[in-house]
Amino acid sequence: MTSGRRTTKTRYVNCSFTKIILVFFLSLTSFFLLKIFASVHVYGQRVDRKLQSIQNSQNDDRYVEVLRDKPLISLSSKVALDKIQEQKRMKKKYFPGLPATGAHQIGGNAGLSHLKLSLKDPSFVKKLKDMENKRQDLYVSILDKRGQLVRGEDGSMTIVSYPQVPVRFPNNLKREVADYSAKESMWLNITHFPWPLDQSCRKYSVSFGRNLSVVGLASYPSSGNTWLRYLLEGISGFYSGSMYNDLTLRQKGFYGEGVAADSGMVMTVKTHGHTTDTGSHMPRDMQNKYNHHSEVNKTAILLIRNPFAAIMGHRNLDQGGHTGLAKPEDFSGEGWDSFVKIKTESWLNFYSDWLETSQPENILVIHYENIKINLRHSLRRILDFLSLEEDEGRLRCTVEHNTGLFKRDHQKATIDDPYTEEQKHLVKDNINKLNARLKQRGKETLPTHLYNYF
Repeated sequence: MTSGRRTTKTRYVNCSFTKIILVFFLSLTSFFLLKIFASVHVYGQRVDRKLQSIQNSQNDDRYVEVLRDKPLISLSSKVALDKIQEQKRMKKKYFPGLPATGAHQIGGNAGLSHLKLSLKDPSFVKKLKDMENKRQDLYVSILDKRGQLVRGEDGSMTIVSYPQVPVRFPNNLKREVADYSAKESMWLNITHFPWPLDQSCRKYSVSFGRNLSVVGLASYPSSGNTWLRYLLEGISGFYSGSMYNDLTLRQKGFYGEGVAADSGMVMTVKTHGHTTDTGSHMPRDMQNKYNHHSEVNKTAILLIRNPFAAIMGHRNLDQGGHTGLAKPEDFSGEGWDSFVKIKTESWLNFYSDWLETSQPENILVIHYENIKINLRHSLRRILDFLSLEEDEGRLRCTVEHNTGLFKRDHQKATIDDPYTEEQKHLVKDNINKLNARLKQRGKETLPTHLYNYF
């Protein structure tokens, strides 16, 4: 009898503990759901107010600006895996003693392995695609209601985008266009208006081209590549592409970032070659394989910036992202000294590889400092190199709206001169070496008289 009562009591305690866990979990879930619903309600009110304001003040009703805080995230296998791993971390944090068992247990290695195995099942993959198609249908219907889906007389549909209201471009289109479904192909009809608030410039737009030549836009990181892409899109009317797939850039309207570099739909293709990603960790004799020379037909606009400024910009990029700044302590000590030595050598090697690999006529050297001094002349040189006809209206609007979307607030910078004399000597030596190679190839030499710290 005693043993039976003990067993009953033990079961009662276990049951109570389980109830406590369930109540805590349900309370936590309810809390987050309430926050989500409240955010959605507030967001909906903000959108309604924005639309009403625009409808009251906008005479031209062809395009409607829409307020959106941030784009939604596309469903993909990677996202699904990340969600499971996050659930596993949350379980360990809030329920450290809870065993990873049960028919509905999602976290743990077993659940992760099961998902990976499921992704090899065609029927499961089809379900994911069906879910993605439904999500896309919902998003397109939202764009339609907000006036960002324009229908042509022939039944075609064009998605309209603005810098203030970028469209969430799918993250799974970096592949062969021939493999696109009909719904995916619709995203190739997205039109971006870079200057919608300027009455004389609002008519100019940027869209995908067809059968364009693949030309690189090659530069060392933090040399103004994104800024020049913005200018190129303005003067050409075509999106620029990339060897990468930067979500941050796509969210800012650089939709060419999300399609294949060899699609023939983008005017130029961004590349940093061996200076980033895997190539930056390779020995010198293997780095040339990571420069994307073949991928862009050994043809490129070679954008060069004062290495003193580019190296500091690269430090800011690593530590502060596209628009942030590194901390003052990041520009001193052994870490900074090692960074300068590695990056100045990488800067020299990157441009030397391009000059030695490509024919001189296939390379246009553009200096960042010269663009800032004479923007119109620099843009005309680029138009000529790309064999594009100059549109005076586009050129004027691009020059007038020459500030891109990624601009660091250097007024907040507290570093005046982070370079030691030894570091300056090293960078100057590499500047002189590259200058000699530019002369040898008959290219415009470095405007060192405009270089800070030189």
